[in-house]
Amino acid sequence: MIHPSGDYAYLVVINRHYIMRMNYDKAKKTFGVPYLIAGGVGQSAWVDGVGANARLNSPYQGVFVKNPEYVKANKSDVYDFYFTDSGNHCVRVLTPEGVVTTYAGRGSANLNNEARGYVDGTLRGEARFNNPRGLAYDEQNNVFYVGDMDNHIIRKIAMEDEDSAHESDEEEISAENTVSNK
Repeated sequence: MIHPSGDYAYLVVINRHYIMRMNYDKAKKTFGVPYLIAGGVGQSAWVDGVGANARLNSPYQGVFVKNPEYVKANKSDVYDFYFTDSGNHCVRVLTPEGVVTTYAGRGSANLNNEARGYVDGTLRGEARFNNPRGLAYDEQNNVFYVGDMDNHIIRKIAMEDEDSAHESDEEEISAENTVSNK
């Protein structure tokens, strides 16, 4: 996935559980040697962390999303990379600094010990996916669409504007406007 600036690209290595970064040399019009940005080579697990200390399990597809806080802070890179972590049944975020956190999924721990399933609700407290593999972002409407493969459905995550936020700070994942693949 090429960064919107064209300055670098991420290589998602699905079966080895990590993400690499390649910087683009505009003068030579080539990408440089890839280097590890997140995860551990051949080390699958679910651990939020920085760089090689984070653990992924079959990261699959991702998309760059502009972070308004970075814009306000006048950072040089204003995009986070959201990606599906298929084997961990969640959507994760990779910051430009290499910090990986879980954005949505793995919730409803009171149901059972499984991380996967089909549950709508707050992003981290309740929502569950089952092998998410597709991810798209609608910048105009501030909405993610998640291809939840083993649930055979496209899930929607609507991000609230700060002005229209409810009392709860948690965003919700909803299946009200979903489309099945049937």
